[in-house]
Amino acid sequence: MGVEIQEALDSVQDAASVLFDHDPTTRSVGVGKNGNGFGYIAIRNIKAPVAYAAKFGLGGQAAMPEKFRGIPIHYQNSTADPSSLARVPHTGPASPGVGSLIPEQQLHRPLACGLQIQNFDDDDREGELAKGFMIIGTLGCFVELANHAVAILSNNHVVAGENRGQIGKDRILQPGNFSFDPAMHVATLSDFAQLVASPSGASIVGGSVVYNDIDAGVASLSLGQIHVQSYLPGRLAAGPKGTATATVNDRVHKVGRTTGLTYGEVKQVGVVVGPVGYGIGGCWFRQSIIIEGVNGTTFSDHGDSGSAIVRDSDGMVLGLLYAGNGTQTYACPIGSVMSRLNCRLA
Repeated sequence: MGVEIQEALDSVQDAASVLFDHDPTTRSVGVGKNGNGFGYIAIRNIKAPVAYAAKFGLGGQAAMPEKFRGIPIHYQNSTADPSSLARVPHTGPASPGVGSLIPEQQLHRPLACGLQIQNFDDDDREGELAKGFMIIGTLGCFVELANHAVAILSNNHVVAGENRGQIGKDRILQPGNFSFDPAMHVATLSDFAQLVASPSGASIVGGSVVYNDIDAGVASLSLGQIHVQSYLPGRLAAGPKGTATATVNDRVHKVGRTTGLTYGEVKQVGVVVGPVGYGIGGCWFRQSIIIEGVNGTTFSDHGDSGSAIVRDSDGMVLGLLYAGNGTQTYACPIGSVMSRLNCRLA
């Protein structure tokens, strides 16, 4: 039997410390439904290259704990680690938008939520363009900054190149290009929350994990750039109307540049997840949200990073998508994003 949600949330980081240490294939631990109450859910990557003895100890799989401090634990298996980046060729058959049925990959004006964006200058500095590639992500929604400017909200790793971004200089293009096109320049990087990587092999129990609360950044819209706080025409879903705190069983949707409009359900909150593969190293997060697609459908894929997680019933934004493993989608809570970046929904 499960417990009250607050009891589980109060000990989730302690539970994560034990479960990550007990099984090296563990990738996240959060609070989800268990019977009529709540318990812990541990997601394990069963394809992770870890020796059997290291996985399960001398007692084998039966040694996995069933409870932590009397709170039940449920285990789910995945076959991939959480990851985030989308690196795509900028020309040729596999390039963005070529033959795609996803309209968000094309150029659109006015700007709308869910569109494909690119930090052109970071791609140029990093040599991606010279190699024939670009890094793309999703325009989550529009926010009003402390100076009353309207800005694009997305991930740090989308608009700020994992901390490399040059505030006031880096140009954000929609949908993106292999050479600078003034007609695509829609915003300029204005702020981001620093991402911090943990050392290789970091462990919670060993005290070497450094937590991130969010992966987020903002880019101020260019003068005269028109935007709508909604999706493209034809996307029959509630656009962002406000912000709220996610709760387990919330039915949600998102629009992203790769998978378009998808529907899901919040399965876990208060999630500890890591390491998530970033270019700067493995990043760990806490207080995250896990969403899974309805009826086993895919909720997100590479390139959907930065999408706003929106509640179906009222259009409230609950989180900002930053990673996924093919089955579970990870989002940081929108309240933490707005607080850190000192902004509000536009």
